[in-house]
Amino acid sequence: MNKKHLRALYEEQKPPMGVFRLVDSSTAQEYLGVSSNIQATKNSLFFRLSVGALANYPELQASYNKEGPSILDFSVLEELDYQEDISDYRADLEALLSMMKQTYIHAKEIHV
Repeated sequence: MNKKHLRALYEEQKPPMGVFRLVDSSTAQEYLGVSSNIQATKNSLFFRLSVGALANYPELQASYNKEGPSILDFSVLEELDYQEDISDYRADLEALLSMMKQTYIHAKEIHV
């Protein structure tokens, strides 16, 4: 395979999108969020926590600083399927998050 073909294959990939849940086991705090690229969001979240740059969530940052990454459980609750006729999934993701908030009523919303 040549580079152009490999690049085209890479650009056609569609990352998983949907609702994720983050649980801090040391405080029992739950966080819900949505992402159009769940893996990238997870990587960003854990990186920002590791360098102390998650100032919008001071309890989570303090807990991470004290206990480390082992206290965090990141899971995907629901993935959203891609559809050919839709290019903007923000409304669908927000609707999915709203549904999940009814199940996880004590969870805080997190934006990364």
